[in-house]
Amino acid sequence: MAPMEKKWSEEQIRRALHELEGWTYEDGRIEHVFSFPTYADGVAFATRVFLLSEKQDHHPDAVCVLWKKVGVAYTTHDVGGVTERDLKAATMINLLYERFKD
Repeated sequence: MAPMEKKWSEEQIRRALHELEGWTYEDGRIEHVFSFPTYADGVAFATRVFLLSEKQDHHPDAVCVLWKKVGVAYTTHDVGGVTERDLKAATMINLLYERFKD
């Protein structure tokens, strides 16, 4: 089990999000809605997000598959807020999205 992480302040989170395209901070979590040309592409991307989260052993707070969109949200429940681990996961998902689009 990983050591307890420190909850980031809202200011730290907002500064970090300037470097993380498309993510916003809302209600104690970071979130992003990704767009796709087809519903099937969105489902395939969500599946890859699930596989990545298993590999990282850090799971999104929510993954919501909508028509041609996938919403992803992260927070660390153990500390009651956003941690470095959430931001690293968001970075990996952005990289996954860039590869997925190619």
